[in-house]
Amino acid sequence: MADRRHGHQGVEEALDAARAERTFERGLHPAGYARQLAAIIASGSRRERLASLKVPTLVIHGDVDPLVPIECGKDVARHVPGARMVTIEGMGHALPKVTWGPVIDAIAGHAVAAR
Repeated sequence: MADRRHGHQGVEEALDAARAERTFERGLHPAGYARQLAAIIASGSRRERLASLKVPTLVIHGDVDPLVPIECGKDVARHVPGARMVTIEGMGHALPKVTWGPVIDAIAGHAVAAR
């Protein structure tokens, strides 16, 4: 995967990495990770149930998320009736400050349209 970070965004993501490291060091609970993984596996697929949603749905996803690939977000949007997908270019799994504007704008626009 090419590194698409540059300029200010690269600095912000570096700060996010430092914040994540401090958070990890402060709250490392290996058993919690195992429980989360077990819950994900035990819950199974929700794809069929997505079709029954009757709420305005906005899927926001970073296009360079290393944990949850963009295809997963697109799949959710395809299976929720009327869902709208917003892809944030250069965003990974974190929410760096540089992405706040586009994310807030997407949510605000979605809320207005849902009225």
